[in-house]
Amino acid sequence: MKVIAMYLPQFYQVKENEEWWGEGFTDWVSTRQAEPLFDGHYQPHVPLNKNYYDMMDHKTMDWQSEVMRRYGVDGVCMYHYWFKDGRRILEKPAENLLRWKEINMPFCFCWANETWARSWSKIKGNIWSNLSEPKKTEGEKEVLLEQCYGEKEQWKIHFEYLLPFFEDPRYIKIEGKPLFVFYKAQDIPCLEEMILYWKRLAVEAGLEGLYFIGGNVDSSVTLELDAELIHEPGKSFRKLIGFRAENHVFTVNYEDVWKQILNSVPNSRKTYFGGFIGYDDTPRRGVEGVVVQNVSPELFGHFLTELMAKNAANGSEIVFINAWNEWGEGMHLEPDEKYGNAFLECIQEAKSRYQDKKAKYLEIQSTDVLINEVIRIQKECDKFEKYLNVLDQWMKLREKDVRIDGYLIKKGYERVCVYGYGIFGQHLIEELEDSNVDIMYIIDRQKDKLHVDYPVFLPTETLPECDVIVITSFYFLSEIKKALEVIPYPKISIETVINELSL
Repeated sequence: MKVIAMYLPQFYQVKENEEWWGEGFTDWVSTRQAEPLFDGHYQPHVPLNKNYYDMMDHKTMDWQSEVMRRYGVDGVCMYHYWFKDGRRILEKPAENLLRWKEINMPFCFCWANETWARSWSKIKGNIWSNLSEPKKTEGEKEVLLEQCYGEKEQWKIHFEYLLPFFEDPRYIKIEGKPLFVFYKAQDIPCLEEMILYWKRLAVEAGLEGLYFIGGNVDSSVTLELDAELIHEPGKSFRKLIGFRAENHVFTVNYEDVWKQILNSVPNSRKTYFGGFIGYDDTPRRGVEGVVVQNVSPELFGHFLTELMAKNAANGSEIVFINAWNEWGEGMHLEPDEKYGNAFLECIQEAKSRYQDKKAKYLEIQSTDVLINEVIRIQKECDKFEKYLNVLDQWMKLREKDVRIDGYLIKKGYERVCVYGYGIFGQHLIEELEDSNVDIMYIIDRQKDKLHVDYPVFLPTETLPECDVIVITSFYFLSEIKKALEVIPYPKISIETVINELSL
């Protein structure tokens, strides 16, 4: 069983962070400024020997790689930041590692594909300056870097940047293919097309392919993903009811989170169950943060052993641990003044013991009927949650008088086909009927049961010409796109439209 730790490249100065958060800012600033907010609250976390390192120093990565080897950490999954038009930030540690061949630190990337906004309520930085004007309306968060995925031209540029890393012999591979994680796969509307394109480019470049893992995905996300990572602790502690400690900080019990992790079930695809050291983001968010309480190396060692056994029973050969160095969120395998190397020492012990626990999880796994029923119910919940979230976004756009017809016309889509006559299809037709967009026809598998004023076609029939097909049954987007792949007209999801209008 291999252990890969998530790795934050935030411990060196970049001009953007200084413009946003103040001169000299790195993640050490929030770590140093942390303070206990209630009785028994462990803050601040101080690195062992006060090792507030600079990631631009060769000695830092050399030291990190040595500690990893000594305690059985098999590599790191480094956060990778790539924004609209190829804008990069915090890329230097990875680029340095690529040049420093003598440092034996196996690594892979996790694309942290989120828009950056000024949301760290405790960190007060400078007013936005020296960057393009952010999209902001009254009451909204200030956008710092916008996440946008572009088209094939942009995907190719991104792949070509990543290729030298993929070719490095230290880059972590699964089945001989470089491993790449999407932090929020569900937020990428072009995910399927991008994955297929990157896999083709990888083979053309002489690689065996690429191995893609999606973080915390549901069953609606493309089948082109090779596996799923249940990224913890966020996935599990949000399901738990905690309480407000003194100073109104929200707290959750460590054992409760771990039990939730160990009781989680896989989706239909291969699943990697992740673990975590601890969690406390009050250095960044103050009293608005979340604290996981009663953390200890002894409990971590026990639960890590169980997690390895669970992964092994499910055919997963890697445990992803959050994190190597998330000091601003209280998640660090790196030693500190309170515990020293105690969390690191748990790793080799867990590796030596997890096989003894594997039979228990194989027995649990054998109850397929129950597990499959839980998965089915979870999928239904995921579907309705997804629909409600998008519907909520749409209603907020309507309140601001932001209309879908304006988006479509701007894209050059004046003759529209609507795929799906469910609630989203009906709402879309209603919104477009009094606009300059023409509804040409509807595609629906329930053709014979619909009584509407527009022509209705089955997906398998020859479809008349239109400018775009708007897919309103977006939970099944991957399957629908596959069914329509021979249709030459552009296709777009109503979810994508609403997400882009909401930026």
